[in-house]
Amino acid sequence: TDMKKLIPILFVALVFSACQKEPSLSKLDNDYVVFTDYDSSADFSAFSTYYMPDSILRITNSKDPKYLTGNDAEYILSVYEDNMEARGYTRVDEKDIADLGLQISYVEDVSYFVNYPNSYWWNGYPGYWGPGYWGAGWDYWYYPYPVVYSYSVGSFLAEMVNLSASTEASRRLPILWDAYMAGLLSGSSKLNRDLAIRAVDQAFVQSPYLKK
Repeated sequence: TDMKKLIPILFVALVFSACQKEPSLSKLDNDYVVFTDYDSSADFSAFSTYYMPDSILRITNSKDPKYLTGNDAEYILSVYEDNMEARGYTRVDEKDIADLGLQISYVEDVSYFVNYPNSYWWNGYPGYWGPGYWGAGWDYWYYPYPVVYSYSVGSFLAEMVNLSASTEASRRLPILWDAYMAGLLSGSSKLNRDLAIRAVDQAFVQSPYLKK
């Protein structure tokens, strides 16, 4: 069984199997948690470029797509860019020429997760991150590893998709790496940007395989 990591800010690792029920986030006090997983068969050194949109999808109860923009989004996206650059990857402006796609989402409402599991967690949600956003050749997402999340309000999600995968034999868009960062509201309904930035950094710290 694949093993997964759940790591609070104190960096005390709690390891559990994919089939286990996740611990309640309410029992983790004010610590945030960072969960990461990846396709163990992927050769991350084979990729050079990536595309990342300049806004963050907000998961709300609205039927219209909403995005996190402004200083908060810019700071958080810049942390992803800095980490990717440090790992040897170059951000490009056109997704058609990118090897990888990096998509970031922020959970403000969990009502869209009531019917989980679906073929992917945002099934039917408006806005970014449908497979078609990354190109006309993709029909649906593909996780080559188990994904078991209990989403909570105030969570950031990151998925890295393989845009260079061949669509001749399969029209599935592979997700090579994902990160789930929870507990970022810090006791209020306002996002704690500092906690979010530290959580993103920690997601890369615990993903040493993610490098050119």
